[in-house]
Amino acid sequence: MLRTICYVILIFLCFGAAQSTHAQVAQARVFNEITVDGNKRFSDQDILATSGLRPGEIYGEDDLLAAIEELEFTGEFNAVRIQSQGDRLIITVDETPAFQGRLLFGGGFDSDDGLFAGAALSIDDALGIGARIDGELIVSEEVQSARFAVFDPDALTETIGLGFRLSYDNVDYDNVLFSYEEISAAPFVTFDFGQNRELETRLVFSSTDLTDVDPAASSILQAEVGREDRVSLGVSYRFGAIDPTAGRFTWAFLLDAEYGFAGDTNFVRTQARGDFYLPLARGFAVRSTVEVGHISGVGDDNVRAPDRFVLGGANLRGFERGTVTVRDINGATDTNLGGNLFAVARTDLLIPVFPDNNALGTFVFADLGSVWELETDIAPDGDLFDDFELRSSIGIGASYDFDFGRLEAYLAAPIEEGVGDEEQIFGVTFRANF
Repeated sequence: MLRTICYVILIFLCFGAAQSTHAQVAQARVFNEITVDGNKRFSDQDILATSGLRPGEIYGEDDLLAAIEELEFTGEFNAVRIQSQGDRLIITVDETPAFQGRLLFGGGFDSDDGLFAGAALSIDDALGIGARIDGELIVSEEVQSARFAVFDPDALTETIGLGFRLSYDNVDYDNVLFSYEEISAAPFVTFDFGQNRELETRLVFSSTDLTDVDPAASSILQAEVGREDRVSLGVSYRFGAIDPTAGRFTWAFLLDAEYGFAGDTNFVRTQARGDFYLPLARGFAVRSTVEVGHISGVGDDNVRAPDRFVLGGANLRGFERGTVTVRDINGATDTNLGGNLFAVARTDLLIPVFPDNNALGTFVFADLGSVWELETDIAPDGDLFDDFELRSSIGIGASYDFDFGRLEAYLAAPIEEGVGDEEQIFGVTFRANF
C-alpha cells in the first residue's frame, strides 16, 4: 500500500513537471543546447543518454514527458524537471542517495587479548552527502571496544574535511591489578596537502573510570582510583606512505600531540612513529618501525595508569603484554604502573624462503625498547623501578594470508631483561573473516 502511494505521488510530480514544461514549450521546436544540473553521481552524458534527448533535434511536450519518465524509471532520481531558456533545454535532477556499504564479521585468537570476535561496518557516500561511516565492535576475553566514525573528506573545500569519532573501551587484563572503562568523543578537521601529507586537528571529550584495584596493589595505584573527565586539543601530521611494491625505499611518519586543558587532569602528550621499508636483492627486504612517546601532567597534576605507556606483546616481542613498564615491587606484590616515557624499535628481515608463494611470508626480527620515569606525589610501598633499562629480543616468524583471513606467529628469545619482566616466547595472531 505504501509503495502504491509513493508511485501515485511520483506520477503526480512527474505530471506536474511535464505540465510546467508544456507551459514553457507551447510548440515543438529545436533546442541547440541541452544542459544537466543537480547531478553528482552521474555524468551529464549518462543522463542525456538515458533521457534520449540530443541537441539539434525537435522536441515537444510528449517528448519531454517521455524523457522525464525514462529518467524516473531508473530509480536513481527523486525528481526530474525540464525547462527551457531560449534555445537551451535544462534538465534538473535530484539524485537518490547512493549507499555502498560493507558488513564484515570476524574472529580469532591473539596472544595479547585471547579469543575475540568482532564486526565492522562501512558505508561510502552515506546519506548522499559524500561522507563515509565506519563502525567496529570487538569483544575479547580481556578487552571490549567499540568505534564509530563519520568523515567527509571535502566537507568544507576539496582539501578540508570534517569528521566525528566516538569510542568506548572496557579493559581488564589478567596481568595488571586494575581495570578501567573509557569513552571519548572527538570532532575533527583534516587538511589534505597532497603527496601523502595530511594534518588533523581535533577536540576530545573523554571520561575514564579506573576501578577494581587489587587491595594489595601499590599506594600509587590506589590513589588513582575513580573517574576523571577531561577536554583536550589534539593535532596529528602524517606524511609519506609505505609501498612494498614500489621497488624502492619508502617511509611514513606520524607526529601526534595532545594538550589537556580542562577537566580533572591537565596534561601534555607527544608521540612520534616512523615506518620504513627497504627492498633488497633477490626478494629480501627490511621493514622497521620506531616509536617514541612522552606524557606528563601540567602544573601539580599527574596522569594516571590508563594514560601511561607500557610495552610487551606485539609491540615488543619476547615479553608478556604490558610487563615492560615502571613497577612498584613490595615483597610478593608487583604493581605495573606504566611510565611517562617510552621508546621502541621493531625490525624484520623478510626472507623469501618460498619465493613462489606470495601468501607465505617468513622473517627474522630484532626488537628493543624501554619504558621509564614516573611522575607521582605518592611514595611507593616497596622498590620503585622507573629508570631507563633497555630490553631486547630476537626471533623468527612467519605469516600466511588465507582467502578468509591471516595467521601470523613468532618465536622470540629475550636478550636483555629488566626486573619483573615476564617472558613470552611464543606469540600468535589469527584473524578470520566470514
